[in-house]
Amino acid sequence: MTAGTPSETAAGPVDLTWLLHRAAQRMRAALDEVARAHGLAGVRDWVVLTAIGIGPPQTQLALGRSLGVDKTTLTLLLDRLEAAGLVTRGLDNHDRRARIPLVTEAGAAVQREVAAERDSAEAGLLAAFSVQEQYLLRALLTRLADGQPDTAGGCI
Repeated sequence: MTAGTPSETAAGPVDLTWLLHRAAQRMRAALDEVARAHGLAGVRDWVVLTAIGIGPPQTQLALGRSLGVDKTTLTLLLDRLEAAGLVTRGLDNHDRRARIPLVTEAGAAVQREVAAERDSAEAGLLAAFSVQEQYLLRALLTRLADGQPDTAGGCI
């Protein structure tokens, strides 16, 4: 371990929160690079494209809630994606003040391309693990992430 980082103690291993944070930083850095190679500002843009494309159409407000992103930040993200021709925003038939973002064909193509390269980036980061260890890591993280009530604050 380097100076200034949590270290193993006699009581047990390094702090789990710190380990998860560092692992997420490495993953995000790799995925930011992939997203930027496809004209996005970073992985955040890709996450928003994916969220819009995989579910039923929802208002910007609902999308922001599901992603844990405040409406101002989401508006800026959507403005950027719309200017790039990757999303459009239509009116909600039930509330003319609300907007529903939709992925364009170009946006769907970028989303698929980044997803394919994401898999390659993840494989590179996980190459030190056996296939069984990779499966176990995903299974344990899934259990940790699932079944918990949504909490305030964004992850992207």
